[in-house]
Amino acid sequence: MFGFLKRKQKDKKPSKPRAIAFVDYEHWFISLDKLYKMRPDIKSWRDELASKYEIKEIIFFADFSNPLIRPELSRIREVTNYIIETQNTSSSFKKDFTDFIMLDHIYQKAMTAHDVDVFILFTGDGHFNSVVNFLITQMGKTVGIYAVRDALSTQLRNTASFTVTVPREDNNYLEYYRMILRNMKYLQNNSGKRRSYPSFMPTVQNVARINNVPQSAIADALQRLIANGYINQTQERPYGFSRSIKVLHVNWEKCRADGIYTD
Repeated sequence: MFGFLKRKQKDKKPSKPRAIAFVDYEHWFISLDKLYKMRPDIKSWRDELASKYEIKEIIFFADFSNPLIRPELSRIREVTNYIIETQNTSSSFKKDFTDFIMLDHIYQKAMTAHDVDVFILFTGDGHFNSVVNFLITQMGKTVGIYAVRDALSTQLRNTASFTVTVPREDNNYLEYYRMILRNMKYLQNNSGKRRSYPSFMPTVQNVARINNVPQSAIADALQRLIANGYINQTQERPYGFSRSIKVLHVNWEKCRADGIYTD
């Protein structure tokens, strides 16, 4: 009787699928910066995985001798200490070195991590198509691909069990919000004795120019900030102006409370 109960407990499956994640951080960081002027939200991504899976390991791969990526080490260590440095000191064969090291680790885990149900790969590179196909067809694993939107190989997308791209549309708006709010904070802090009077279109034009993004995207984001009460407009006639204008005023307390701006 008791032996049967023990056996039942032992055979009980975990409530979540067991997963291991491999992150090509060069893809994530460089593609996100180049295409969207954004930084990876590592913690939110880890939390998303944790809500769906029992995470066994998260492994990051990158050439951290790159001065752009090296400062990211402290942020990565907030999530995992399993970091693989892929710097190649050889004068030849530097291209795709991170990919090859990451592929080797994936194949090793495929052969040894028998208790893992799901392999998560954060990469958009078509070099990983073969290993994804191997994991699915030969090892019977579920393979999910996370990648930067517009930097994902079509072949890799078609081979994977599922794909998720970042930034999502909501995240994209969040970055536009922060561009606008950073500009508003700068005006507030640097106006000196002469008060600034930011209005809609000059703000749109200035933020779009500084951040090299389309004016239409900034205008849409600013309209959303106004509609949601993060920015208010008041009709004012500043000293020296020939007519009144709608001046923008940020509700900084609401912005901070909702996490769209931090000092």
